[in-house]
Parts: sequence; C-alpha cells; structure tokens
Amino acid sequence: MSDEEVNEAPYVVEKVMDRRITSAGKIEYFLKWKGYSEAENTWEPEENLDCPGLIARYEEARRQKEFKDAKKKSAKKKLEEITKPRGYDRGLTLERIVGATDCGGELMFLVQWIGTGEMDILRAAEVNEKDPQTVIQYYEAKSKVVDKARERSKYAAYEEERLEDDYVNTPAPVPDLENNSLHQMMEA
Repeated sequence: MSDEEVNEAPYVVEKVMDRRITSAGKIEYFLKWKGYSEAENTWEPEENLDCPGLIARYEEARRQKEFKDAKKKSAKKKLEEITKPRGYDRGLTLERIVGATDCGGELMFLVQWIGTGEMDILRAAEVNEKDPQTVIQYYEAKSKVVDKARERSKYAAYEEERLEDDYVNTPAPVPDLENNSLHQMMEA
C-alpha cells in the first residue's frame, strides 16, 4: 500500500441534503459526508454516487414536500375563489352580455364588466332586474344575427335554385366537329 492510499480516508455519504440540475441538464446532489462538518458538504454529480438508498429516500421526501406545498397552494387558491365577491357584489358596471346558457333549467348569462376584461356567469333573472337595457341590447343583437343568417340562407337557397335552373335549361354546347381532332380520327 502506498502512503497516498493510507492517507486518503474513505468518503461515505451520510445524507443527501439537496438537489439541482446544472445548465447542462445533469443532476447533482448536495451531500453531507459522514465524519465531516457541514462546511465540507459538496455538490456531486449523480453518476459519481453509489448510495441509491439515500437518493431514493431524499427524492421521496422531496416529492412529498412538493405535493404538500401544491396542496396548500391549491387549497388557498380555492378559498380565495370561494370568498372572492362575484357578480354585482364586486361593485362593477356591466359592459355587455357575452352569451347565454341553460344551467339545470335556469337561464344564465356570461357577462363582461367594464374596464376589467373579467367575466362572470350570472342568473338571467338577476341581470334582467339590475340591467334590463343590457339584456334588451343582447337580445336585439342576437335577433339581428339570426335575421342575417336567415337572409343568407334564403339567398343561398335562391342561388342554388337559380344555378340548378340554369344548368337544366341550358343546352349542352355543341362541339365544333370541323376543328375537332376526334372527328378527324374517326374519318381516318
């Protein structure tokens, strides 16, 4: 045995402390070495390590922490959504009705508020009561769209009928047999 081998103490991983991904896409782990102080912890590439059990334990704990954090964040967001004022309770002015739908037998309007770009779904009865003029404008606009569609379909049906009549009533063109090469071939 050489002096170098005797002086070189074996490095044993005590604990995986952290993980990072380098700019080259390689995974490295921050390791606490057995028998050494925290100040001597080092980042080591995954491929250089021989402690799969410690890495697996660290990764499982990291996944559980991420899951708990995501769950907390989701619960907080849901709570904010539940407690957030909706509709007219927000003190906003209705800009327009974007659309309508039937929700369990009740008519609902998708509405947009002035200056926010935000939308809410509200009961039609509430909108009728608080903004009847906007409801009238919505139905008038829908009526115009329907009327235009009817006009287009009438025009399309008329054009289709006219084209059919033209096709049926137009005699087929008579070929000019004198200049036709087929006619010349038949005579030969």
